[in-house]
Amino acid sequence: MSVQRLIGIFVVFVVATFGWVVLGGSIEARTHQADGSGWENVGSLWGEPQTQSAPVFSAGGSQIPIASSAITADFDLDQRRKGLLWYSTYAVDFTAAYGVRNAAAEPAEVTMRLPFPTASGVYDGFAVTVDGASIPVRYSEGEAIATFPVPAGATARVETGYRTQGLDEWRYVATDGVGVIDDFSLVMRTDFEGFDFPSDGVSPTSKQATDDGWELTWRYDSLVSGRPIAIAMPAPLNPGPVASRISFFAPVSLIFYFAAMVLVTAIRRVNIHPINFAFLAAGFFAFHLLFAYLVDRMDLLVAFAISSVVSVVLCVSYLRLAVSDRRTLLEAAVGQFVFLVLFSFSFFFEGNTGLAITIGAILTLAYFMFRTAHIDWAELFERSATERAEKRAAAAYAQQQAVLAQAPPAPPVDTTGS
Repeated sequence: MSVQRLIGIFVVFVVATFGWVVLGGSIEARTHQADGSGWENVGSLWGEPQTQSAPVFSAGGSQIPIASSAITADFDLDQRRKGLLWYSTYAVDFTAAYGVRNAAAEPAEVTMRLPFPTASGVYDGFAVTVDGASIPVRYSEGEAIATFPVPAGATARVETGYRTQGLDEWRYVATDGVGVIDDFSLVMRTDFEGFDFPSDGVSPTSKQATDDGWELTWRYDSLVSGRPIAIAMPAPLNPGPVASRISFFAPVSLIFYFAAMVLVTAIRRVNIHPINFAFLAAGFFAFHLLFAYLVDRMDLLVAFAISSVVSVVLCVSYLRLAVSDRRTLLEAAVGQFVFLVLFSFSFFFEGNTGLAITIGAILTLAYFMFRTAHIDWAELFERSATERAEKRAAAAYAQQQAVLAQAPPAPPVDTTGS
């Protein structure tokens, strides 16, 4: 492998890298464009992230603390896909029972103001009952207002609830700012796994697996906190971000593959021109280009499988015509599967991609270290230089013979002396 050919291969790598950067940028642009319109469409059809605040009870212009809270929230996950992104939509059945104590020595008219998560939301089956009796409710500026009497020294049980739809997260805010929460209980039931808790939220005091999902419980006798109770819905792997990351990291897989091919062809004395490397790089690029435009039309894994098969078949078929050595062809096919397919597949495991790439690089290094440990590199390159010199001399001799063959014959020599 001459220095000129190595420079040619490097130029091919640089050009391919530029193509992948452009492709990755176009995928990101499509993803952001889809996210803007998709979020708006899904939000208008299904709802927005929900934050339910505790109601405020007051009497005679003074706020009354909530004596007890018993809340349940049952979630049904229904993920939706729009273009290159998934959206974690859900339905929530919210019910709550609050204890409101009138500590005064005389009866009081208590007013409850319950803010809805969003003013434009749809809340099915909403009602308010006090000690089992339904009371009238009026609505103003995104909140429900109900007034009811509470006898002196008595505690009224106020129940309410609704069913609505949301997106990505659900939160419950028990206090406005830092406050005391007495006799508090909130139970979330899910029909899914893989949920998370936002960093600004409070972790549950207990968790229990169920047949369908999980039952999460927050239970406190007396708690001072200003943090919400929140859950984040699980989200499938988003096709757009995965495709863009694979495209941006494609040069890493190509440089591994090119290094492997250079070593293999040098060891096995197979001559591959930089133009051959250019076609191989194009075969790699075909995988990413096809994958980028299949992921928004079919399942992510199906798109990946189709793109992998097309690229591998394309490159292996080309090398079969360009390279006569079968072992070199086999090692090239295995190298493409490892450096293109397995390398790209590591991006399906979020959080472990770097580790997977590192392990793959170390294993590749180990393979070629043991594969080439017994090679005399000085002798190999000296022999290559000698062979190139012999080929140049043979080519020059052949060219000289061709020139001589095309020259006109010399005139006959007169030997008679006349």
